Amino acid sequence: MQTDLDLLIIGAGCAGLSLGVQLAKMKERAPKVLLLEQRTVYENDRTWCFWRQQGNFYSDLVNYEWSKLMVQSKKEKVSLDCSLAPYQILSSNRFYEEALQLIGLNPLLDLRMGSALLKEPKWQQGWWYFEADFGQLRAKSIVDTRPKAWQDLKGAKLWQSFLGYEIECEQASFDPNAAVLMDFCQANSEFVGFNYVLPQSEKSALIEFTVFSKQPYLEVDLVSKLDESVTQYIGSQAYKILRKESGMIPMGLATDYISPSAADTHPSYVRAGLTAGAARPATGYAFQRIQNWAIQCANSLAQYGLPANHAKDFFLLGKMDDIFLNVIRNNPELGPALFMALFSKVNSARVIRFLSDKGRLLDYLSVIQAMPTTPFLKDIFKISRL
Repeated sequence: MQTDLDLLIIGAGCAGLSLGVQLAKMKERAPKVLLLEQRTVYENDRTWCFWRQQGNFYSDLVNYEWSKLMVQSKKEKVSLDCSLAPYQILSSNRFYEEALQLIGLNPLLDLRMGSALLKEPKWQQGWWYFEADFGQLRAKSIVDTRPKAWQDLKGAKLWQSFLGYEIECEQASFDPNAAVLMDFCQANSEFVGFNYVLPQSEKSALIEFTVFSKQPYLEVDLVSKLDESVTQYIGSQAYKILRKESGMIPMGLATDYISPSAADTHPSYVRAGLTAGAARPATGYAFQRIQNWAIQCANSLAQYGLPANHAKDFFLLGKMDDIFLNVIRNNPELGPALFMALFSKVNSARVIRFLSDKGRLLDYLSVIQAMPTTPFLKDIFKISRL
């Protein structure tokens, strides 16, 4: 069986489906696309959060939103007013359902579930030849959303590892009007650890324990910490786990030492997703960034017949994230104090724009001014001597 395609999308998770949606919206002008996805069914396996901003995507599908966020440590507590840009949560099942429906309406897009590549694509005479379990095919371009191999991720400055339970308990234990963005555990030299609590009623909430560290933490490493976190918020009362989510996100990937493959250097082969630049280096926020990339990539395919990479961050933002990650990596015990300084000294609107990739010059300057001088100057001095 030989089928000619304009585009192969390897992996139909958030990035693959988001691009598929944008291409499906082109209707009869859409390219001929195959989406290969290994899973056989989509489950409610994760959530995405973002501040409600003009130009956001899927805000009409969100499950809940909060106009107040709490950030706290053992020493202090800060309330973040986000009434002008509420913090929103979107469950993956709502996104998957919407994306699958839109993709399914366009016959030029074919989503194959339970399918994977049998052999890696090979470039030959203007086509990428590949083999799936239903036949041999070829495509003009490829967007590969599979996570990069472990050896290509060792250059990450930090890892964000998390494990969360969405729970339902018997007694009222939460304030559904306020979410806890960061509740730091005791400062230490191994990692920056904090609880993340998103209540949707007085008796239900998503509680996550998150770690920023040099090495990733597996799910099994975080179970006891998460159990402690749940007890911290609801005491010893019984509760039911409705679902769980976990992940490991590389923060600040370095790519100079990686030997690129032929695919990585070919303009018709693009890598996308969390390990390819989708996530904001210093925060891990990725959903809205993926949506913006999906539009850019779809437009590039329509105009030039070539997919687009994730856009690089504005120079000042990228440099600030880079220095911040270096400071946390080298001084994890400073983590809680640095975040508390950010949220306590910077105006709420400014910090929200900064964290949402919509910062203005004065926002950047306010963030820089809020940070303690010594550790950042040391890191800048190290960079200047390289």
